[in-house]
Amino acid sequence: MDDALLAAVLAVHTNFYTALSLADLALMQRLWLASPDAVCVHPGWPALHGWEAIRDSWRGIFENQGVVRIWPTAVQARLYGQTAEVNCLENIDMTGVRGTGVLQTRATNVLRLVERDWKFLEHHAVSLPSTSPPPRDPFSTN
Repeated sequence: MDDALLAAVLAVHTNFYTALSLADLALMQRLWLASPDAVCVHPGWPALHGWEAIRDSWRGIFENQGVVRIWPTAVQARLYGQTAEVNCLENIDMTGVRGTGVLQTRATNVLRLVERDWKFLEHHAVSLPSTSPPPRDPFSTN
């Protein structure tokens, strides 16, 4: 596996979770492939097809969510030529929003190499049952 390509994929993956945490629509837009082939499944939502529908969903989520700490753990990445698949657990700190603690989802993210940039083509996230404490937030000061 090409270490430089993998590092580039993981950098974009990290930026996705930064955009998600900061409710940064401009950053999220830079990370996605503006294509009718793009697909996004938010937990509990039907699949969204095409960049316009996906962008509108992020806009609505960010307007309602605001800033929320979200970080990936158990990250596994694989390269398949100009396509990359990254699987992870998403840890969502909801204590300030709903007082419910940290929720977890399982995410599969598919990125495509477009010219020299890795772009999100698909994001699929499904909620996980709350059965055990999630991993510690690496950015927490506690």
